[in-house]
Amino acid sequence: MALEGTIKDFGLPDIFQLIGLQRKTGSLTLTNEKGGETVTVAFENGMVVMADSSAGRLEDRLGNVLVKQGKTSRERLEEALGVQKQTLQRLGHILTTGGAITTKDLREALQVQVSQIVFRVFRWRDGRYQFTPADSVDYDRENFAPMSADFILMEGIRMVDEWPIIEKKIPTFDMVFRPAVDPSLIDVAAPGDDSGGAARQSGGTGRIRLTPEEDRVFRKVDGVRTVQAIIDVTGSGEFEVCRTLFDFINRNLIAPAGRGAVPVLEGVEAPDRASSLPGLAVSALVVVLALAGLLAQLRAPFAVTGRPPVLRHAWATISEGETWSRLFRIDRAIRAWQATHGAPPEALQSLVDASLLDARSLLDPARRPFHYEPGPRGYLLAATDDAGRARPEATLERRPGDR
Repeated sequence: MALEGTIKDFGLPDIFQLIGLQRKTGSLTLTNEKGGETVTVAFENGMVVMADSSAGRLEDRLGNVLVKQGKTSRERLEEALGVQKQTLQRLGHILTTGGAITTKDLREALQVQVSQIVFRVFRWRDGRYQFTPADSVDYDRENFAPMSADFILMEGIRMVDEWPIIEKKIPTFDMVFRPAVDPSLIDVAAPGDDSGGAARQSGGTGRIRLTPEEDRVFRKVDGVRTVQAIIDVTGSGEFEVCRTLFDFINRNLIAPAGRGAVPVLEGVEAPDRASSLPGLAVSALVVVLALAGLLAQLRAPFAVTGRPPVLRHAWATISEGETWSRLFRIDRAIRAWQATHGAPPEALQSLVDASLLDARSLLDPARRPFHYEPGPRGYLLAATDDAGRARPEATLERRPGDR
């Protein structure tokens, strides 16, 4: 299969879909001349099995991330790199057999690192591609689980849709954020408990509920670490971390604190404590009044006392738009499943289990589950009301052959 050209003429989703459908084995080379980067993605039977970038070797990045995560020490990494130069063995193999890291640590780190390389190219605006078929490709078969083209497509399209919105709040990975709420107010949902997703304030208690993954990111926000440092230390993908931080910003759980390391100002005299007491008293009074106002307005935080909430209509419009966005996202995932299995899934949870969606996508902005009815003649997908009934005005009905 001769496959060569420019990304503008033939988009990356089409390239990955073609290689996946034809179950090709070989290497896809992607070159971004403006950015000066070349990415190589290896496929085996249409599945992604390896990715590397000229911006930094996979194994170099892998070792550094394992050190930043505290999975191994810089000294043990240097020792492993020395052994690698002599034996030409894989770095991961040397680290696991030497007891520096566990096999689970290696598999998780490889999955994240390869994913980040592959998903990043979906954000390229231009460049060239060339696919070179081969009988076989070399990759770490013991520790890397091949990624399906359907999964790559779903995640890649989702990232292309959401990155421009995220970048408005997080334009660079050098940004630093600080907590804007007391960490003691955080409740962590049990693993598998979807009620913790998309962290919300619980009624009038002031408690905030996070999933374990969200809490892991929140605990790394300290007013010192950059976004890149949080990505490195959590071991999660760039997109997942940034989307979680974006979610925190929108709910005022964190606030910007500058860029890079927070500077320590030198040569500034400390204010006289006694002379500052009147100002502290006034500040304390303002805080008390503000808290009283917040308690009075918990049910309508943007309202003016005695008048209807001015943003009620705007919020309803935004919420409805997000509901349709999630409906279409689920619809694309069902189609990806259908392309592989020949029929829609029996339940939407199957899409989460197959990594085509995250669990939060199965709920609308009000935390209501979507209604789904598969059948021999297609499927019906709809948003629901508070009573759990399907909403006719927010329904997608698909039949065989629909596009």
